[in-house]
Amino acid sequence: MLKAAVIRQALPADWFELGELQARSYHDAYRRLLPNDFLSKVTAENRQAGCRERLRDNQEYTAMLLVDNRAAGYISLGLPIDARSEDGEITALYLLREYWGHKLGTRLMGWGMERLRERGCTTAGLWVLEKNAGARRFYERRGFRPDGQQRVVMRGDAFVQLRYEKEIEA
Repeated sequence: MLKAAVIRQALPADWFELGELQARSYHDAYRRLLPNDFLSKVTAENRQAGCRERLRDNQEYTAMLLVDNRAAGYISLGLPIDARSEDGEITALYLLREYWGHKLGTRLMGWGMERLRERGCTTAGLWVLEKNAGARRFYERRGFRPDGQQRVVMRGDAFVQLRYEKEIEA
């Protein structure tokens, strides 16, 4: 049973723990969807290096979900670059597998949508692998819909991502 779950903005001092969380949750999410040789290159060490730089330079807006003071998930947001843009983006939302099914992803999503709303965003977008049916259901149950855009990304092989979008309630 889960005790205390808290969401807070990631701090520069979180780089080590966040990098480990990113690698583990990425493996959990894509274990059967992406090639093993690609996943083997996603390590805590290379994620930690990126986290250290981005958090130090304040290059992204990332929050961590802590359950019983242990990192369990995170969300990263892409905020509007200029005052004319009203579109925000959820660039990452991941949980460790052992926390799936406890509505913690919904809490992270709500936290992120609230931050985008506070920044004046009226829509939120995100990209999801076309073949990731579980993630697509998660987003669709929370009101996100495909907007018709697609892109191909390389993850060991070529994969199609779909863009989803949702209006942010004022």
